[in-house]
Amino acid sequence: MKKILLLLAAMATASVLSAADATPGYTVTTDFTYTSDYVFRGIKSAGNSFQPSVEVAVGDFNAGLWSNQPITKNENNEIDLYAGYRVNVNSRFAVEGAATYYWYPEARASLGQTAGTYEVSVGSSYDMAPLTPSLFYYHDFTLKADTLQASIGHKMPLGSVSAATFETSVFAGSVRMKDATPDAAGPAINESYTYYGVDVSVPYKLSANATFTVAGHYVRNQNLAPGAGVPKDKTWVTAGITIGF
Repeated sequence: MKKILLLLAAMATASVLSAADATPGYTVTTDFTYTSDYVFRGIKSAGNSFQPSVEVAVGDFNAGLWSNQPITKNENNEIDLYAGYRVNVNSRFAVEGAATYYWYPEARASLGQTAGTYEVSVGSSYDMAPLTPSLFYYHDFTLKADTLQASIGHKMPLGSVSAATFETSVFAGSVRMKDATPDAAGPAINESYTYYGVDVSVPYKLSANATFTVAGHYVRNQNLAPGAGVPKDKTWVTAGITIGF
């Protein structure tokens, strides 16, 4: 884990240094977030964690590295590599697609833990200020999983504090997997469930390029197989700083 954290820090530092000579339209964004739980599509994946990331964007194209590094002992880390492209059809409507590789470097083959999966996604959003509805579809080739998620976001100034905003997002999704444990021995395991929840966040601009964000989250999943050992309800908090160059 320490080696991976050092690698992430080195990548972020190199990206920041290279951004100093960047031409217009080339941006680098780094983020370092603490989360009391790591929850992905309605399912808790880890407890207390740090989530460093770095992203490079050129015009409508972006690529980056995101990771979850658990503080809690005996929990595996995760590193995601992704690239995406966004098309602004007009000033309000946008369509985007992306490809992601989910890598679990500490996965143990002897326990049948998944070492990595490949996913593509496509979706759209519509700016109806102050509301922004969106709909995204995801397909994971390794898990043979299809996910559909819809959300509605809302954003407003936070009283007289011009540097802060109050943002909420309500979301719901459906997941259907045909091979939930692809690296485990035995027949493929089917798993289907739904989830819904809400995110509430307060971003505060520290400067033109830096933002500090605190947020609260709630999610509930349904229809998981009995005995899965996954909590139906989960509430957690996050806090982090984002710096752009």
